[in-house]
Amino acid sequence: MDSLTAGIALILVQFCIALVMAGVFYTTPSEKCTKYWALSGAWIAFGVLIAIVNNRLHRPAFILNGAGAVMIGLIFQWHGIRAFYKKAPHKWGWIICIAFVAILAMLFMLGANFQQRSILISSTVFVLLGLSFHAIWQGQQGPPKTFVQALVLGAIVLLMTGNVLRIIIASLQIAGSIPLERSSFEIAVAYMIPTVGTVLFSIGLLLLYFERTVEENRHLATHDELSKLLNRRAIVSAGEYNLASASRLGHELTIAFIDIDMFKHFNDKFGHAAGDTVIQEVASILQQTCRTIDMVGRYGGEEFLIILPGVNRDAAAIVGQRLVDAVRQYRFMGIHPVTISAGLTTLPKTELCTWSQLVRRADAALYEAKGLGRNRYAA
Repeated sequence: MDSLTAGIALILVQFCIALVMAGVFYTTPSEKCTKYWALSGAWIAFGVLIAIVNNRLHRPAFILNGAGAVMIGLIFQWHGIRAFYKKAPHKWGWIICIAFVAILAMLFMLGANFQQRSILISSTVFVLLGLSFHAIWQGQQGPPKTFVQALVLGAIVLLMTGNVLRIIIASLQIAGSIPLERSSFEIAVAYMIPTVGTVLFSIGLLLLYFERTVEENRHLATHDELSKLLNRRAIVSAGEYNLASASRLGHELTIAFIDIDMFKHFNDKFGHAAGDTVIQEVASILQQTCRTIDMVGRYGGEEFLIILPGVNRDAAAIVGQRLVDAVRQYRFMGIHPVTISAGLTTLPKTELCTWSQLVRRADAALYEAKGLGRNRYAA
């Protein structure tokens, strides 16, 4: 692979990435990461194009503009990663870019050779790639957890390794340890590694974005937007699965049907926004009070349903009291008390029971608790 072939390949890859990301940003303007990645692809493609043209002209201005454009593209790439993880752009990228252009211009003025300029360019690229690596590592909070995360980090490591090798080769050439003629190894370092690494990195960023999009859509399909709990469809599906499993294996299972007492009072007195706040905060209390294996969902309106695997009738009474007490201590706006009524029912051992029947029993227990004066449980 020669420089022209490698350059054209890089331009095509970056141009395609720019088009795809620009299209995604156009349809979803709130996704700032795609805007930065579109700009990154365009700037890097522009920089490589200038470098290809400069192979014939050998003008310092072209080298300055081409290398500067590539650095700007890498900065936008880093900013895109930061935006992907909900972080603002950082000024350090532009400081590095300005310092790089100034030092490169000074090297030209001092008559520095190709190897010296190559060390500066490779070192700066290494630093900017390192910033992208750090942003991804910090954003995902440690080692990669999915194949896509591993692919992106692996591609960055490959590109960083290529730049380290270029620095070593240029340093050895300056010292006279190896000849200035390019060997097959140097050609691989100069062209193959950047091309392969860039393709993998670009594909990885695309997959990283789509992976998050799929996960967000899956979460939206199963969770209630207001309370952040499982929605009715998801909690019913989980309940049916747990009921079938408990019946087959002979395990204990309890469900709790919960209703916020006098909820209409909050809406009438304070407005629907206040009612939404009460739902959100009660949902949070219920989630925190339950175990990690319990499933808490918003059944509808001010009603919640909790699935309690492994909880028998005696334990259900303890759970019911704990839930009622936890909410009773809560004060809306720090002043107004909020209470709940809860109906709990346990899977009977001596008879078959469908999910609908189990829910009806819990609902009947809930109405019993309300009939006894609310702010209590019935089981």
